[in-house]
Amino acid sequence: MILVSLNKQVFSEEEKQELFERIWEINPEFDNNGTWFWWFWLFYFENKENPEKPHQLMILWSTKNEKEIYCNNKIFKFPNKIKIEKNKSSFDGVVACWYFDGEMQHNYLLEAGDMSLTKKPYALNLNSENKTSFYEKDGGFKVIINRGNKKFDFDLKMDSTDEFVKPTYSRNNYGGNYSYSGLGIPRVDFTGVISEKEKNEKVNGTAYFQYIVVNAPVPSWYWGHFHFKEGSILSYFNPHIGPAILKGNLTKRFIEKGNISLGDNLTFANKKSGKKEQFKVKKVKNKKNSEGYPLFLVYAENKEAKLYFEVDCYAGSYWEFDKKTLGHINTRLRYNEYPSKVKNLVLTDKKGKELVTSKEIGEGNGNAEHSWGLLI
Repeated sequence: MILVSLNKQVFSEEEKQELFERIWEINPEFDNNGTWFWWFWLFYFENKENPEKPHQLMILWSTKNEKEIYCNNKIFKFPNKIKIEKNKSSFDGVVACWYFDGEMQHNYLLEAGDMSLTKKPYALNLNSENKTSFYEKDGGFKVIINRGNKKFDFDLKMDSTDEFVKPTYSRNNYGGNYSYSGLGIPRVDFTGVISEKEKNEKVNGTAYFQYIVVNAPVPSWYWGHFHFKEGSILSYFNPHIGPAILKGNLTKRFIEKGNISLGDNLTFANKKSGKKEQFKVKKVKNKKNSEGYPLFLVYAENKEAKLYFEVDCYAGSYWEFDKKTLGHINTRLRYNEYPSKVKNLVLTDKKGKELVTSKEIGEGNGNAEHSWGLLI
């Protein structure tokens, strides 16, 4: 389903309503045992002082239809069943946040509280030790994050004239009760203020949003999303299953060979050509850069072209989940996130002719993920 008008038309009120209705709802048919709900923002700050290492902030509001789960050695319990009403859903929720401001601040927020989703007004609120919220404002979005004396106040606006940033929605059923749905907004411009005591810092940049609902065992994956200054957008998702699930469960070593791809989607919205092209990820190589962070080498192709680029990570954080299965078997998933840059991008046709390179579109700012283990 298309949520935004094509041909660079402005959002209609009906289309905005459809988008907001999807974001601020829990569909009763997804409310099965084990279902996981994530509302996820990534903020990429413009950093003129050090453009090679832009500041970033990730915030995730989540709930899981489980009795309990461990995250980063904290136990979170969900004793109350999700209460779904016509214009409001209430549940036990968790907020998780990391913040890179030149130094990575892990577990910047990791706390539970009472969470609610409301419609008219469209809002997500978590009443925990540090109150956080995400709501609709003037046809755009507002995100408020409190942590002690520090407050992040962001205003976000979608460019409804740019077809590349139109929201996307997909849903898959895997058989039985297993299912997945994902709503994404590829790029949103934001401005804001970070305040602490009497100091107010104005910030701006771009952001990315996802609302994910998954009711299936969570496998390992490679993922990345990047914004280029001239407007191009690059994203990929490569879930896989195989020896990678053993790390953290039966072995300390990540085994790269022998994994079977469960998905190979890569999208390159190329401002130079004006085309939004789909590719299949053929290979992701995992190396280390000079700072000890990952350097992912990504190879992709479609019928007309080949794409290669490097994802050079400069910081990292993680969330490690543990869950008892069948009463006593422990399964573990480690979900790593890396502020990173896309470098050395080369798009060629099948004869090797260069169509676009990093020299023309610059380096992409964004975030890469690499997970291992398995959560059942």
